[in-house]
Amino acid sequence: MTIFRTWRSGAAAMPAVCLIGLSFCQAGEDTAAKAPAANAAGSSIQYVPLDAPAGTSQAVIVQGQALVHTRQLLPLDREGKIVGEGAVDKQIEQVLNNLDAVLNASGSGLNKLVRLNIYAIAPATVKGVREQLAKRLQPDVRPVISAVLTPMTHHKALVAVDAVAATNDPAAAGQAVALQRCETVSGDKEAADAAILPRGGVAYLSGVPAEGGLAVSAISKSMATLLKTLSQLQLTPANIVQLKLFLRPAVAADEALRELKRSFPNQMVPPVVFVEWIAMAPVEIELIAQLPVKEPTAESLQYYTPPDVRALPTFSRVALIRGEQQIYVSGLFSRVAGRGEDQARDVFAQLQTILDKTGSDMRHLAKASYYVSDDDAGRGFDRVRPQLFDPNRPPAASKVMVFGAGQAGRTLTMDMIAVGKGK
Repeated sequence: MTIFRTWRSGAAAMPAVCLIGLSFCQAGEDTAAKAPAANAAGSSIQYVPLDAPAGTSQAVIVQGQALVHTRQLLPLDREGKIVGEGAVDKQIEQVLNNLDAVLNASGSGLNKLVRLNIYAIAPATVKGVREQLAKRLQPDVRPVISAVLTPMTHHKALVAVDAVAATNDPAAAGQAVALQRCETVSGDKEAADAAILPRGGVAYLSGVPAEGGLAVSAISKSMATLLKTLSQLQLTPANIVQLKLFLRPAVAADEALRELKRSFPNQMVPPVVFVEWIAMAPVEIELIAQLPVKEPTAESLQYYTPPDVRALPTFSRVALIRGEQQIYVSGLFSRVAGRGEDQARDVFAQLQTILDKTGSDMRHLAKASYYVSDDDAGRGFDRVRPQLFDPNRPPAASKVMVFGAGQAGRTLTMDMIAVGKGK
């Protein structure tokens, strides 16, 4: 399968859009860009920089690609020892080395990046990751980047990442999710470093919080709910591509992983990402799963509410992408400091512009991640979302209070995944 194919000639002339394998896009170019019509027979990655910092994009349009989703990677050597204790630059270098190794083991690499998620102790570390990453990438490779501030799962780590990237691994040609281990990177042999999502559909399940006790852990309760929903969608644990655990404290990650293994008795645990959150419930888990598409549907994005759950106007329990296109939007920060509601309105204004430039709109959002660092920011999202979302079509989402939004002077951030609105 040809993984990187350019769009037809009409699309190649679009300003401010980078196509993988081409190099005519520069950081300061005109920001007007429209997504081309979907080409079901082909596959490509489109980088749409708009006003993003150099080396990054405001959106990346993925068409007909098999995608690698990694676990969260720390600055550890092959033996599991911290590299560069107290030295953030050395830790960033090691994290990117580990990411490159995991991607290469899955038929991918840094130059096939779609999205990079950064977890850091300080905002300056986020900038350092961007700078080091830009030096490693080809000029036309401009992934979207999100960032939050959170304690690490290793008490000496200052930074961690996970990523989504395109792949031409032979496993990508199959019909099933392929879980991968990279022997050159320290990790648990019963937990995957990466999962290859074949071409086709994808399901996003919103976060499920849970309390736990002595008999049944919060992780077991949350996973039981998620697996029940998967079963209702005629999916199984083998379809899971990535899990994200919001937990407290982050250093409980090893214990959490041991609990997760109970939900996957016959396979490796899919890639896992950990974020420490500030909440009453000790755990919330969200997941991404493969959605095999047996035949084309008129609507590429659908929403599902389990029969025993009440539908809500601000988020869906499940979003189902039944096509081969996804639009990844960068982590957005308000352009000015202010109250939570003012910041929320500004990031949504940015989002609407990005969606318009990429051929989407607010009714075609599949997945949302909202991160807030105080109650005022949380209320800001709560006030703005009902005014902007179609109550019958809100995205699957998790809204999480964390230690910081990833940029100094800001108390909230969000990132999105959308699809094109079609004709």
